[in-house]
Amino acid sequence: MTGPRFTIRTIVLLIAMAICIAAVVAVLVALDARKDTARAKAAGVIADGRTGAAQDASGVRDRSDLRDAGISADVKQGTDDVRKATDRAAANRAARRGVCRIDASAYADCGVLLADPG
Repeated sequence: MTGPRFTIRTIVLLIAMAICIAAVVAVLVALDARKDTARAKAAGVIADGRTGAAQDASGVRDRSDLRDAGISADVKQGTDDVRKATDRAAANRAARRGVCRIDASAYADCGVLLADPG
């Protein structure tokens, strides 16, 4: 099997193998591109999650600061009411009213105390 026939078969076989190798390489490149796209998409999802978490944390912090400011104002008002009280019973009522401003469930009579301007 020598001669031009063997050489043509060999060349055709080599060309077919080159085409198969090129097809395999093309498939591998396409798969790698899909992986890169998936990684980029995952990174975007993670970044969006971090942004959302930061916004949530900021909202929680803002609400906490607002609540703390409200409690501080209630404590100051309660302290002022106690200082302005004319006698011990009035000071006691003012102190209980101050506690009720902060926690309405602290005493059974908080509704009555908060309704009474003092």
